[in-house]
Formats: sequence, C-alpha cells, structure tokens
Amino acid sequence: MKLSFVFFSAIMFCLASCKTNGNVNQSVTTSDTTGRGSGQLQESGAPAAENSKYNPTDGRTFGVVGPVQEIRLSKALLSTTSTEEQGDPWLEDNTLEMTFDQYGRVTLDGLGGCKYYYDENGNFIKGFSDKTVMVRDDKGRIINYVNTNIEGIDDYSKINFDEYIAKSFEYDDLGRVVKATFGGWEWETVYTYEYFGGNVYPKKAVYDSAAESFVIKGTVTYEYLQYDERGNWLERNVTWEEESREYGEEQVEVSKDEYLERRTIKYYPD
Repeated sequence: MKLSFVFFSAIMFCLASCKTNGNVNQSVTTSDTTGRGSGQLQESGAPAAENSKYNPTDGRTFGVVGPVQEIRLSKALLSTTSTEEQGDPWLEDNTLEMTFDQYGRVTLDGLGGCKYYYDENGNFIKGFSDKTVMVRDDKGRIINYVNTNIEGIDDYSKINFDEYIAKSFEYDDLGRVVKATFGGWEWETVYTYEYFGGNVYPKKAVYDSAAESFVIKGTVTYEYLQYDERGNWLERNVTWEEESREYGEEQVEVSKDEYLERRTIKYYPD
C-alpha cells in the first residue's frame, strides 16, 4: 500500500474539454544560506496569459516547481523491521518517475505510472485509455483522475481491474496538496499532509488504508537533505511507520522502514 508520492507531489489527481490555463500563484526561492534551494514559497502575483498553454499547477501537484522536463528516482532501503535486504543494492536506480511537456502539463506521473495526452490547444484528450477522465478546478489544478471510467459499463469483463486506479487531490491556499486519495478495485488509501511554514514539501503524511481484508494506518516523515538551485529537492530520507490488522482481528502488526531517495531533474531551457 506504500504508493510512491513525489508529492506528491502528491498529488495529484477532467473532462476532455478542460483547459490548462490556471493562474501562476507562487514562485520558489532559489537559494538559502547554504547555497542550495530552500524549497520555500513566495508570492509572485503574476497571472498566466488568458490564452497561455503553460500550466504551472501540474508541477506543484506532483511535487516540483519550474520548467521540469523529467525526473528520475533512485531509492535505497536504509533499515527495516521486515526480512527485506538492507542497504545496497538500490531498490530503484535511475527510474523514470515523471515527465512534463514544454507547457508544464504532466505527461507521466509516478502515482501509478499514468500517462496524459493533450490536443494542440492544451485540452486533455486521453490518459490510460479512451475512458480516462480528468477533472480540473477553476485554477487549472487536477482534482480528480480516473484511468478507466466505469460508469455506464455493463460488461465488467472488459475491464482490467488490476490496473484500475483513481486519484483525487485537495489544496491549501498556497496551492500545496493537503489531502490525496488513491484508490483501486477494493482498496483505497487517503493521505493527509502537514507542512512547516511556507515550505513546498511536506514534513509529514498520515494515511489510512483499506484493502480487501486489511486495515492499515501509518505515518510518513520526510527529512530533506539537498535541493537544487530552483528549490526542488534532490535527496531526502523517508521513514514509514505502519500498523496493520485484519478486519475483525485485534492483533496488530507494526513495521518501520527507512529509505534514502535521490532525484535527478532535467529542465527545459528558460
């Protein structure tokens, strides 16, 4: 149930006629006293042109700022209470996690590996299938995504429910994801995010999950170790603490895992 939320970030989750011309509400500071990006927000107050195809909100939904082209993720297990192998080798190494087009629209996200396609006017036309539905709010932010809309389908045998996924996102006044829901066939996980001050990235996420016969509750904490000059994180420690039990059972299984995550970010030219 531990979905990888690059904020994920995180989210972030349309009718085929929706346009991606939301307002630019925030910019990110470029450096702190260490010379690295601070990952903090400041108001820019500069709206996008009415006919602009550039959508700065998708990056914020999925945890980046600026003209990002692609993100690659590497992930190592530092410690665990399970029987998994510790430390090296890397669990993931230079894995393509996320891509955006030159207009800032998401084209691939790491939350289920969903792909997004748009027409020449920036309208969403297709995702996982022709039955994919994406809904944006009046600021251009993704609020709902279903990779296969099952409404009105009589023959469920034509649907691969192993690949079915739905997402929804809620935002705060700074445009950050504060709640994200991820669901599949007979499972759902709800994340609630906490931030420190005006930081772009969350310091903690609390989640509740239900899957088949299991109930899961957990907490994820983040320690950011390095940023690039645009304020996007490049390295962080992530700690998962989880309690799970079967429906109707009192016995609780407790687990804890710690990971080191590194990102390589490629940008479009300014």
